[in-house]
Amino acid sequence: MFQKYTETLSIKKEGVRSHWECLRDLTNEFKEGVFIFEISIPAKDNPAIRTVQTFKVKIIATHKQIVFYELSERKNKKVDYEWEAYDASIERYKNDDKFNSLRNAFKTLFKVDINENELFIINYVYGEHCGFAGINPQGRQQIDDLVARKDKHELLKWLKSTNTEKQIYAVDGLYQISRLGVKFTDDELKMIKFVKGKKGTINSCSGCFHTQQLISSVTKQFNF
Repeated sequence: MFQKYTETLSIKKEGVRSHWECLRDLTNEFKEGVFIFEISIPAKDNPAIRTVQTFKVKIIATHKQIVFYELSERKNKKVDYEWEAYDASIERYKNDDKFNSLRNAFKTLFKVDINENELFIINYVYGEHCGFAGINPQGRQQIDDLVARKDKHELLKWLKSTNTEKQIYAVDGLYQISRLGVKFTDDELKMIKFVKGKKGTINSCSGCFHTQQLISSVTKQFNF
């Protein structure tokens, strides 16, 4: 069912642009995704002039069932004389029983509660030397500091994050300290293996390029 739903969201229509901003595993059974689509509407009196409406769908699903979704539209509001974008919710659905199953599955896998505030984040990137100036993202700077201190405890906290990009940073950092002689328990290696094997994509950057990469293509270099 999840595959059919994602195919349905792949809108192909004149005046409509759409893409998956992220789509990846949360646990063995549950996936999260953020789907964006834009509708270009021509003005009645002048078709050359168009208004663009941007919509977002946030979704959690199993292969058979939708657990959560929210449809929202991008709006703008004035805050302190400046215009700020925000997402205005249009429709929302949540299956409480299945969401509790997600909570239990996540806690079984990572030994911590799922952090709902870290779901559907699309502006956090994994990478290094990003942008024209080649500046490391905040996540890279933090991980580099943890590696320098061989801070296995804090890196494992990142590994247990609900946000996949943070988890990949953790795998990167843990791999680096493993090469410095730090050892891991079987349970820790099991968590690392799961994150490395996640299906789906992360938002990444390198130089001036911001793109989506398959998780497996990023983690294959980290052989513990």
